[in-house]
Amino acid sequence: MTRTPVEVLTDHLKALNAHDVDAILTDYAPDAVLITPGAALQGHDALRQAFGGLIEQMPNCVFTEKSVTEADGVILLEWALESDVATVSDGIDTVVVRDGLIVAQTARFTPQPR
Repeated sequence: MTRTPVEVLTDHLKALNAHDVDAILTDYAPDAVLITPGAALQGHDALRQAFGGLIEQMPNCVFTEKSVTEADGVILLEWALESDVATVSDGIDTVVVRDGLIVAQTARFTPQPR
């Protein structure tokens, strides 16, 4: 059975908090796009590098969901993050889910040093 968009997001946050890049990638379509200020990444190889880099730069990071709003497979996620070296209080992503996989995502956040 295909996961709902909110189930995909829940699995995605669990994989992020487990620091498991392989599990993170199972939530994305092979040609998924991740857009951040100044960058547009596409495909599993680019996403592997991006999430691996994030986990490396934010040791022991823990993401916390602040709010989730979903309509027709489009999710607005507000989130926070705590890590050994920085915090984020203003994370906001848009996630588009089709057929149980993330096909597009935008992400914006401001890390603050600890």
